[in-house]
Amino acid sequence: MRTIIRNAFIVTVDPDLGNIDGCDLLIVDDRIEAIGKSLDVSDAHEIDGTDFLVMPGFVDAHRHIWQGAMRGVCADWSLFNYLGGIRMNAAAAYGPDDMYAAQLHGALEAIDAGVTTVTDYCHNINSQDHAHEAIRGVKESGLRVIWNFGFNRPPVDRPGFSTLAERSDFARQLAKTYFTGKDDLVTMGVAPEESVLWPGTDTAKVQFDLARELGARIFWHCNALTHNGTWMRDVAAIREMGLLGDDMVLVHMHFTQDDEWRMVADAGAAVAYTPDTELQMGMQWPRTQKARSFGIVQGYGADITSNNSDDLFFPLRAALQIERCRINEAHEGGMYDGVPISSAEALRWGTIDGAKALGLDSRVGSLTPGKQADIVMLRMDSLSMTGWPRDNPEGTVLLQASVKDVDTVFVAGRKMKENGKMLGDVERAKRLLLAAHHRVRTAVEQRGGFYVPPDKTIDRMEATRSSVGAR
Repeated sequence: MRTIIRNAFIVTVDPDLGNIDGCDLLIVDDRIEAIGKSLDVSDAHEIDGTDFLVMPGFVDAHRHIWQGAMRGVCADWSLFNYLGGIRMNAAAAYGPDDMYAAQLHGALEAIDAGVTTVTDYCHNINSQDHAHEAIRGVKESGLRVIWNFGFNRPPVDRPGFSTLAERSDFARQLAKTYFTGKDDLVTMGVAPEESVLWPGTDTAKVQFDLARELGARIFWHCNALTHNGTWMRDVAAIREMGLLGDDMVLVHMHFTQDDEWRMVADAGAAVAYTPDTELQMGMQWPRTQKARSFGIVQGYGADITSNNSDDLFFPLRAALQIERCRINEAHEGGMYDGVPISSAEALRWGTIDGAKALGLDSRVGSLTPGKQADIVMLRMDSLSMTGWPRDNPEGTVLLQASVKDVDTVFVAGRKMKENGKMLGDVERAKRLLLAAHHRVRTAVEQRGGFYVPPDKTIDRMEATRSSVGAR
């Protein structure tokens, strides 16, 4: 299949190619074949790119797709409310069918928003069937996904796994069944449990070591909260155990001290931030500047649609403007020339830098000949985009555009959205999600509702940590 986009404004996010107005882009099968003006191509399906900005698909470095069946329930919650209401409560209400529906719908929802790659931190594997259905959902969607095997254990009445060894063996089985090709659209990652849920450091070692045995990247909630008023020191702990490496993405990282930041930089690990949830739930400001100052690759994610929208326009915009404000505070209201962080840099966080964090930068994250054709076309002739500045297209994407401007999306050369409409049976996905939503809500209400008092949340977390299945 050959497709050529003609006469578009192309933001390549490739430093060697830059931004090119009136440019063509040729897609052959799943790859970008060529980029240039007036390409001599006559045997390809043509798309008129006039009045379009063409850019790489967004790369989401941290998302829990499975929570889509509980859209918006966390809007006024703290992190403690979330841990009690979702992790220690509603998670157990999901059946395998609910996992499939949420995963399929959530993946399609990401594509609709111009996100072509997602790290799916799937930490609701209550049984083997939950995992199989979660994987089936994302595989059917056509989204590029690193599906994370989450070791977390929601407090279900009948646990699907009796021991840590049983869970580990099941992860090995999944790797052999579904994740045999490193270049496949859906690949495997591993998400170890948070340190507050470890019954001992031996648990962490088993989970981290398994990821490396499988050749899977590690994604881990790290230093995201304080414990009894003290900072967690998660980075120092895994470094002491010999587990810190360049094959991991450390998520949130708000309560991280400078010596730990240096450990992360020296190890070559990456970080991921989710401003929507972090700002709301008491995790403080995204540590954007810390990553910049230590030379650490950073990516961004939507985190949970149980709280906020699924796009990356807002997280990137929020991170950029918040960090500009925080750096500018040093001027104490005085006049100064320019801003400390450019829009172009922030766009890289959501594209090529996110891809680097995920270990996918040789395949996606920029529009470069030879890379996978993960492409987004933004319509630029709407009322809200007319008159956009050609000398700062990145600023237009970050500070002006929104999901409504996402007109066309390709994932690995496959057209997933066209003329502002998703292709495929989206109505079926919506019906399935709505049914899952009603099932989960009903089950949660039968359990007493979403709200769990703090003392019961702590009791459930402790019971999870000390359960037989933890070892």
